[in-house]
This record gives sequence, C-alpha cells and structure tokens, in this order.
Amino acid sequence: MHLSIVIPTFNRSRLLPLTIPALARQRVGAGVTYEVIFVSNGSTDGSERLLENAAREFPGTFRWFRIDPTGGPSAPRNAGIRAAQGEIVIILDDDVMPEEDLVQRYADFHREFPEAYQAAIGEAYVPEKLLHDPMSRFHAFPYDEIRSGQKLNYLYFWTCNVSFKRDFMLASEMFDETFLYYEDILCGYHLEANGMQLHFCPAARGQHLHQMTPAGLSSKGLFLGRWLQPLFERIPDPALKMRMGVFSRDLTPPVQARRILSRLIYGMIDNAALRAVLRGLGATGDRRSKLTDFYYGMIFRRYRLRGYNEAVRSAKAGQCLNLTKVNSVLADRGDH
Repeated sequence: MHLSIVIPTFNRSRLLPLTIPALARQRVGAGVTYEVIFVSNGSTDGSERLLENAAREFPGTFRWFRIDPTGGPSAPRNAGIRAAQGEIVIILDDDVMPEEDLVQRYADFHREFPEAYQAAIGEAYVPEKLLHDPMSRFHAFPYDEIRSGQKLNYLYFWTCNVSFKRDFMLASEMFDETFLYYEDILCGYHLEANGMQLHFCPAARGQHLHQMTPAGLSSKGLFLGRWLQPLFERIPDPALKMRMGVFSRDLTPPVQARRILSRLIYGMIDNAALRAVLRGLGATGDRRSKLTDFYYGMIFRRYRLRGYNEAVRSAKAGQCLNLTKVNSVLADRGDH
C-alpha cells in the first residue's frame, strides 16, 4: 500500500524544521510505502528553500511545488491530490507534526476498511508545552465527542489530519476553490452525499504546533463569521447551524430560545468596562486560565457574530460582501 501525505503550506519557515524530520522518519511496516507532497501557496518567508532542501535530502519521499497564492487551502490541496501517487491520501495541516507511526496507523485503517468510500480522521492535539498559551483553546478539537468509535458525518471532516481513498475524492467534487474557509466541511458534505463513511482513527496522531496570536483574534473571528453565511447557503442543514452556534428560525424552539438568551447575556456583559476589569485581573496574561478563556472567547464570539451578521445583511440586500482573505488571518491558518 502506497500513501501520499499532502500538505498545503504558507509561510511556515519557523515550523517546517520541526515537521519535516517527523514526516521523513515515519516508521512503516512491510508492504507500506509513502511520499510527502508539499504545495506552497505563494510562500514568501523562505519556506520554499526549506522544502527544496528536504526534497534533496529525502529524494523519492519528498516532493514540493508552488502555486500562485490563493488565500485558502482548497487549491493547493486539490493540486497535491492530483499529483499524488498513492491510492490513499492523507491531508495534514502544515503546523501538525505527526507521530512516528501516523502513516502506518492510517495504512492499518484502510486495510481494515478497503472500500472506496471509507475515510478516517486522526487526532491533532495541542502538545503539553503549548497548553499554557491562551490561544491554545482555539486549536483544540472536540475529540471527546467521538471516542466511542461511531461513524461520523461531514461535520467532522477535519482536514488538519484526515485520510481517504484518492480515487473516491477525484470522483467527487474535491475542495471548492472559491471557499477560503469551511472548505473542509463543504467537501465533507459532498463526499458524504456520494456515500463517504467517516470514522475516527485515534491512533493516527500529530501535535498541533499553532502560531496564532491574540493580535489576530478579532480579524480571524470576523473572517470566519463572514464565511458562515455562504456556507449555510450551500449546506441547507439545520444541524450545521446548530453546530456553529448561530440563531436560525429553522432550529427547534428550545434551541432558538437558548440562542436568544445567550445573545442577550453576552450583549449585557461584553462592554468596555467589563473588558477593562478583566484585563486588570490578568485576562491578557501569557498563561492560559479560565479568565483568559472567557476574555478571548468573548472577543472571538463578538467578531465572529459581527462578520456573520454583515454577510447576512449583504446577502439580503443583494450585495456582494468582500470575502477575500484578511492578511492577519493568513499566518494563523495551519492549512495554507
């Protein structure tokens, strides 16, 4: 079995010296081989020099190429999938450092589930050395929800660490290159419509070495909020709105009531006076705590809601909201 690891990357010169060795030293058993394909999405920080060195140091294992910058991971992912030689494709974010047996764990899964429609997500966890960072709360996925081993739906098609059969993806709609965010959910939705069965493969693990900073939090919240509205247009599923925490009239009355109450509460407490008090109590410190979680969560929620409401109003007015990339968000994304 031959597997291809496809990694879109954008300006990760600080992290590539950590992730490249982990990718090169995968321990695989008899009958398992793999390759690593990096697709640079217009990097400008010296990342491509590191990729070129990796290709020379590990010939036959590492390949890389560059595409014009797109602002989102869909185009480089699609390019990497098309160039892949493996029958199994593993998508990783460029800030995920795989454990040494990740490739073998995915190979084991796909041997057990050989059907074309079978896919699996692995686990990308924040390492202990970064758990003190207040921004680590925004990089933790709710894996506890899915540890029972049940089949998953498209809402869990998390492309920080996922694998699937290449031919099945090629026969589907691939990643929508017009979407700069939530493209993985949209792709998962189409794959599920074509019969995908998604599983959790907890043994396929990697460390999530994020670089997000508080300075980019408001921009990221605004950016994500704006992309929710076109996502809801493409996926008319109340479960998606439920998952994303927005208010919608197609949710059940009890959920609507809870969402209204939540907005009222946040509207009362999210004010300059309280934020000043929280800062005085240490909410902007460099050690994560319940206080920092509350403070930064409130900021992120406010801007995400603002972005969503802007997009909804523009859609109702028949206007086209500018959904192009926000520069301060780019360095925070682990999948460009």
